[in-house]
Amino acid sequence: MQVRKQVYELTPDDLASFSVWEFCLDEEGVEGQDEATVRPYEKLGKVDPATGMFAVKALFTLADNTELTGYLTPPIEADREDIGIIQPIIVTGNGQLMFWNGLLKPTRANLDENYGLLDKSASEVFPVRYRSAVEIEGGPVEGTIGGFLYCRKKKLRRDYVVELVK
Repeated sequence: MQVRKQVYELTPDDLASFSVWEFCLDEEGVEGQDEATVRPYEKLGKVDPATGMFAVKALFTLADNTELTGYLTPPIEADREDIGIIQPIIVTGNGQLMFWNGLLKPTRANLDENYGLLDKSASEVFPVRYRSAVEIEGGPVEGTIGGFLYCRKKKLRRDYVVELVK
């Protein structure tokens, strides 16, 4: 059976069934698929971000020590500190919680919706620690997030100002 999903539709069950999902960049012309379409990646061994784009299972620990599951995009070595590439996302039974918002500053309604997915307040959520749950070339991808992030001003690819919103 050929499994294809939109990455933003992944559920906790999907991540329990397959820890690594590969973006179907070679299938973008297929009807009903686009750059957000993923498929289970079942190759053995470490995930090598240099060979494609992936969403890998990640473990999250909230400020109140609640542990949750989600995914992130493992970066190539040069981008290991770039939250805009890693994009850690918590996956709940009620939806996905994105910390990186790109060029859009989250509104109060966005923030309330995100906290509602977790049924928690900002002080119970942040800081959030995350760590990849699969083996990745170059070692685990891990970090800490202090709030919801967006790019206030972009200059060059790696030269942008990130602001935090709680």
